[in-house]
This record gives sequence, C-alpha cells and structure tokens, in this order.
Amino acid sequence: MKKFILSICVFITMLSVTNAQSYKETFDSNSLEWTECGYKNEIGTAIIDKGVMTIKSKGVKKGLSILTGVIVGEYTVFETHCYAPLNVLKPFEVHAKVNVKQLAADRLVGIVFNYKDNGNYYAFTFNDDFVKFVRYVDGKEVGSISQGVKWKGKRKTDMEWILISDGETLTFKVDGISILTIRYMPLNYSGFGFYTFGNQELIVDEVEFKQ
Repeated sequence: MKKFILSICVFITMLSVTNAQSYKETFDSNSLEWTECGYKNEIGTAIIDKGVMTIKSKGVKKGLSILTGVIVGEYTVFETHCYAPLNVLKPFEVHAKVNVKQLAADRLVGIVFNYKDNGNYYAFTFNDDFVKFVRYVDGKEVGSISQGVKWKGKRKTDMEWILISDGETLTFKVDGISILTIRYMPLNYSGFGFYTFGNQELIVDEVEFKQ
C-alpha cells in the first residue's frame, strides 16, 4: 500500500513538472513576432538586432498650436509587443532583463500586458519617483493606481523586471523589489510588451515566460 501511495505521489510530481511551461526569448530571431518599427517616424523605433531589442521614443514633439499660435510640446509614447505563449487565466510570471538609458520625470519605462490592441491594454510604468498602473480602454485612460518609489542605494541601469499574476493580484518587481501590487484586474489577452515615454531608450536582452 505504501509503495502504491508513493507511486501516486511520484506520478503527480512528474505531472506537475511536465505541465510547467517556460519559454525564453533571446532575440536571436523574432520568433514571437514582436512589432518592429525600423524606419524613423515621429514617435520612435523598435529594432531586433544582435541578440537584443532596442526601443526608442523621441520625446517632445513640437508643433504650432492653431488656437494660440504658440509652439507647444507633446510627449510621445512608444510601445512594442508580442502575443506571449501564456494562458493568462492561470498564474504566470514574466521575467525581463533590460537596460534603461535614464529615468526622469519626463522619461518613463515599463511593460504593457493584457494587450488587445493599441487602445486596449494595461501598463506598469515608472521613473525615479513613482510607479503607476494604468488601464486603457478604446485609447482612453479609465483607471490608474500610483505610488512613490524609493530606490535603495544607487539605481542601476541594468535591471530585471518581473510581472507576477497569481490569479488574484498583479505584482510588478524591479530587481527583486515589489514596487506595486494591484488586485481584481481581470486578464483576457496574452499580448505583452514594453513601453517608453519621452526621450527614452530601453534595451531588452531577454524575456522569459513561466507558467
């Protein structure tokens, strides 16, 4: 009987390991079909080359206001995404090794997820002072949560970002530190990507999807 119970336990353990999934994107190719934008435009670029993905946004776009005749500035946002090999209805983690050019009030970075299209997605974004969760529906911000961030010691430009979904909460970690956790945000789409705001450059070395 003991041998029978032991056999069942071993079988369940093996089944759990078998069902666990992990996929690592190393950018040696564009196997997940990330949205690349290699030509220069008014917003930014996203290019996969030499084993990394480099994302650049251009910052302030200047133009002439029709109403006032005064030159005004508009901060530009740029994102790139793929459709991740995940079932978002089950718990998962996404680990990303990145390099950030600079963080400032007008230079943000972050991740996009639950991405349906360019008007419908969630985002965690941050800079030197704060982190923010934003929900977009039909191109409009319909909800957000933000809080201040205090970095321990000198902040590094090389970082590891982790997105964790346990079925009830969504947690965003930077270098092992949880900087924001939110609750009761349903996930329906596997679109995942990266976000830059202002005159920013983000280099993504690898992304690992775990489930």
